[in-house]
Amino acid sequence: MNRPLDKPTLEDGNVTAPSGSQAQGGVKDRLLLVGQGSVGGLISTVCCLLPAVAIAIGLSGGLAATLVSLGRFRLYVIVAGLAFVAIASWLSLRRSRSCCTAEEYKRRQIAIPLAMLASFGAVYALAMYLIIPILYRLS
Repeated sequence: MNRPLDKPTLEDGNVTAPSGSQAQGGVKDRLLLVGQGSVGGLISTVCCLLPAVAIAIGLSGGLAATLVSLGRFRLYVIVAGLAFVAIASWLSLRRSRSCCTAEEYKRRQIAIPLAMLASFGAVYALAMYLIIPILYRLS
């Protein structure tokens, strides 16, 4: 039976992935997961990072004070960043369902959200506890 090599097939109740980079979940996919988690971390720090950048580059005090007032929305932007990570995880899991076996998909159900949350946490902590204090010291 001839079938295209780039499409997954269903055999014995499992989805059989094609050979190659799609089946392996290569480095590109891992970098995409880390990148999506990092974007979520940056979204979560926007309320605190913008005022620090404004002060560090010497923008006017009025603009910096206005940006500092964004701090009251900190909880909302953290939730927005986490929502971004959750949606990106769901989309990645949905996409990976069609290209791997049932066992591989179960493993990815844990690995994908953990990778995104780890990169989210790393970027958030790096920005909040290292970059922002350095930017405030520069001013």
